[in-house]
Amino acid sequence: MVVHNPNNWHWIDKNCLPWSKDYLKENIIDTAYEDDSFRFVVTAVDSVSGDCDVTQRKGKVLCIYDMRLQFSLSGAIKKGNDEEEEETISATIVIPEFVHDQGEDEYIFEIESASQKSEIRKHFVPILKEKLMKFQPDLLEAHAKDVQHATD
Repeated sequence: MVVHNPNNWHWIDKNCLPWSKDYLKENIIDTAYEDDSFRFVVTAVDSVSGDCDVTQRKGKVLCIYDMRLQFSLSGAIKKGNDEEEEETISATIVIPEFVHDQGEDEYIFEIESASQKSEIRKHFVPILKEKLMKFQPDLLEAHAKDVQHATD
C-alpha cells in the first residue's frame, strides 16, 4: 500500500487490539509469586476488550488504549513441605480500565476470590503491575514503524 503523507503530517491509525491479546497471553500467563506461605500464578488471559491503537500525526507516534483485562489466577496456601497439605486458591483479577495515560498508582485491580484477596493484592499485584507497565513501550516499539514512512 502506498500512502501519500508528506512529512508524516496526516493521521494514520493502526488497530493493535489483536496484537495486545497475543502480547498479554505471551507476557502475563505464568506470571508467578511464591514464598514460604503462598503460591500464585496467572493461568489464563480470559478477556481483553476495548481499544488499542498506534497513531501518527504531525510526525509524532502515539499509542492510545483503553482496555478491560481479565486474568485467571490459581495458587495455594502452603501448610507444610508436602504439596498434599496445600489449600488450593483460584481467583480472577479484573483491571476495568487499562489506559495509556494512567499513572502506575492509578490502576484498579478487582480481585474475585473466596479467600486470600489481601495476600494476592499485597504480594502478586505488584509483580503483575510491573509487567503491565512494559506494555506501552513494547506496543510503540512493535508498531511505530507501521504508521510512519521514511521522509527522505
